[in-house]
Amino acid sequence: MSIEHSILAVISFRPSSGYDIKAEFEHKAAGLYWGLSYGSLYPKLKKLEDEGFIVTVESDNDGRKKKLYELTGKGWLELESWLAQTPAAPAIKDELFMKMAAWHEEMDMHTLSDHLRKRENESEELLSYVKIWKGNNTSYINKVGMLAIRYAELKLEAELKWLKESIDAIKNDELPASQDPFDLGGKQLERRKAALKTDI
Repeated sequence: MSIEHSILAVISFRPSSGYDIKAEFEHKAAGLYWGLSYGSLYPKLKKLEDEGFIVTVESDNDGRKKKLYELTGKGWLELESWLAQTPAAPAIKDELFMKMAAWHEEMDMHTLSDHLRKRENESEELLSYVKIWKGNNTSYINKVGMLAIRYAELKLEAELKWLKESIDAIKNDELPASQDPFDLGGKQLERRKAALKTDI
């Protein structure tokens, strides 16, 4: 998913200011769908305007002029062409999982429990937000969008179940058996010990 197409999707909801678009990308549940840094937004808007996908229009709100972005005919066709394309597989980028994969026996399991509890709190808060979001009577969410929000709910519920199981497994010293046909875990600790001895 390109950032440009994400921006066109947001503007399709309604003519939007840069601030409106920024708010869509930065609200609490936005990470479930997309990510965009504020610094990259305005150059992308300029590029879309230069390429004829959007135009700026002025809105008069209580005597104050406001610059809004609106899709052109070309912009609508580009958005609809993108919507019709088969979506790319999701790219999973989760620092917690990378840390868990690299965890070794010399690491403190209490620290890992703390990581998991922090994620649990964040996921509970996010799930609560999503449940309220879909019925807040202020956000525009179409019928198909509601299907996507249901997926987000199920994903968060599954994550919370996994987090509870993982925290309990660490607390009760009931971690599953590892798989290590080449004794990489043992060799990892030997390499670590040798490197630390050399550096001291």
